[in-house]
Amino acid sequence: MRHKNWTGALALALLIEGFPLRAATAPDESYPARFFAGFHPSNALDMVEHVPGFTFQPGDATLRGMAEAAGNVVIDGKRIADKNFTLDQVLERIPATQVDHIALIRGSTPGVDMLGQPVVANVVRKAVAGATGALTVSNGTYADGRMIPGLTFERSRSFGPGRSLSFSASLSRYVEAKLGDGSRLRTDDAGRPIERAWIDAASGGVTGFAQGTAELPGLGGQLRFNGTLTWTNYQKHLTDHVFAPAPSVSTLHETLGGLAHGQAGGEISGHLDRKFGDEVDSETSALLRLGRKSYRSQLDAPGAVTLFTEHERSGEALMRSRLHYAASPKLSAALTLEGAYNWLDTRSGVRFNEFTIPLPNGVARVTEARGEIGAEAVWQAANALTAEGGAHVELSRIHAVADTRQARHYIYPKPYLRLTLAPSKRQQVRLRVAREVGQLDFTNFVAAASLDKGSISSGNAAIRPNSAWIAEASYEWHSGGAAVALTARHSWLKDVIDRVPVTPAGGGASFDAPGNIGGGHEDDLIGDLTLPLGGLGVPHAELKLDATWRHARVTDPTTGDKRPISNQKPVEFTANFHQDLPRWRAAWGAKLDTGWKTSTYLFDEVDWNRTSASLTLFADYVPRPNLSFHLEMGQVFGQRYRRVIASYGGLRGADPLAYHDDRRLRLGQVLSLRVRRAF
Repeated sequence: MRHKNWTGALALALLIEGFPLRAATAPDESYPARFFAGFHPSNALDMVEHVPGFTFQPGDATLRGMAEAAGNVVIDGKRIADKNFTLDQVLERIPATQVDHIALIRGSTPGVDMLGQPVVANVVRKAVAGATGALTVSNGTYADGRMIPGLTFERSRSFGPGRSLSFSASLSRYVEAKLGDGSRLRTDDAGRPIERAWIDAASGGVTGFAQGTAELPGLGGQLRFNGTLTWTNYQKHLTDHVFAPAPSVSTLHETLGGLAHGQAGGEISGHLDRKFGDEVDSETSALLRLGRKSYRSQLDAPGAVTLFTEHERSGEALMRSRLHYAASPKLSAALTLEGAYNWLDTRSGVRFNEFTIPLPNGVARVTEARGEIGAEAVWQAANALTAEGGAHVELSRIHAVADTRQARHYIYPKPYLRLTLAPSKRQQVRLRVAREVGQLDFTNFVAAASLDKGSISSGNAAIRPNSAWIAEASYEWHSGGAAVALTARHSWLKDVIDRVPVTPAGGGASFDAPGNIGGGHEDDLIGDLTLPLGGLGVPHAELKLDATWRHARVTDPTTGDKRPISNQKPVEFTANFHQDLPRWRAAWGAKLDTGWKTSTYLFDEVDWNRTSASLTLFADYVPRPNLSFHLEMGQVFGQRYRRVIASYGGLRGADPLAYHDDRRLRLGQVLSLRVRRAF
């Protein structure tokens, strides 16, 4: 029914437009800074999130490879070369006063590196000389009395086109949103109560960063250098008060370092853009990233003390270069080269009272050397049709030294083809076929623990990257401030990474671990709607809806049954409403998030996690252009979090259910105020 509705909507829109053929790569849709004035943006991220018909994707700084971590926004036409921060964090540090306009680039466009995205937003900054700065002070108070103060300082100076310096620093406290007080009920396989308890829980910590950027001409082109330092600590306290059948108390303490031993990271990177005449240009990026963390989790229960510790050091060195040739306005080609070296050293251990428990792959060193070469071409075949195709070939060597020594080599060809059809200037249809290879998460090679649910996971040194063949179709309609975007995608999955049982080499008890479980398939439907409400009697207002539906099926390695992929969210939906009140130099709005649910399939248990819907209300007041106030009430009705564990005596499907453990926690409302003073 969903597919029929989408097909009907597409056919109706084409008939309304009369199907006139337009250029598939129409001029960029540009939104000047004054378009966003009613939203009172303080930075570039605020502006990007209000671009009609555009859904921001920040990228993922944990992914290997620079292209994969890019997201779908470029700054002055260029990708960022910083992997210590996600793209939303980078955009937050660009003051709105520095943005000249934001241009949407749709479909395959000759001469533009689309970062593998069908739509890219280009944030274009002003080129005027001068200095700007801002100081932001904020504080939030939760219903239980916890406070989350924050302080951010930003300073930048432009010396004219292509020359600038910027610096920003921040220090703030945070709270883990899904952890609060609540109840716990444990029942047997017949639903009879075994244990009742009340939980007191709280978690959070302090995080900070310092970042600097310099841009200047050099080496025959334009240079950009970036340096960052980050630091985070974390504390979690959970007390389990059992009051039936017999009173007892268990306490869990988790810490991520301390003042001198938190999770710390540093990065230096550089980027060079060069032109070789009117037809050839290049861009080259390089970075070096280092990190470390120290984690400790201790569960004190009646008659038993369980301690898990982990110490980790990691790093990444990466270089990427792209050479682009524009043969004509309708035909261009590019060659890319990328090389990377990643490493992770980790040491984990488990103690139960005075006894050390052997932990598979508890001490491990993992390294990866990877190279990739790719070629691509963009051809505007007709006024209404643009084709983009190419292939990348990745070669990698992964070397893991843990309980066993393993070295594996992989070769992955990654071809793709994209077609963009523009039936009219307001519409675009995009088709894509591609092979994608997932990025290995090195933390899957090492041990981890969740002592509050009695779970210890070993590492797996034999894990392989997952891959998929993807077929995707997208339809987009936009007119002025209104826009609709629909995407349907089917994926044929291979080497899916999920959970598998692992037994130590010398025998003994099995542990849960990440591992490859074979193939499967996944269907995704994604819809976005931007709707101005002026025509409905609500002036200066906008409604934005984003929805994602996922349906995946893989084979459970323990039972052989079909099931979803662990930790995947099948449904996500958010609604954002914003109204400008120009007479009072103010605005207000609301955001509704329907929450999420996930399932995790371990070899001896199944975990279900779910959060409730959450409503946020906010108001902005801008008495002067350089002074703004943002008042926000988060989790208006409180945030509820539920976790249910079905624990078996051994392997699921072979051993009987031992118990159900149902934990229901609640975190109250949070009221926050942010004051920003620009200078």
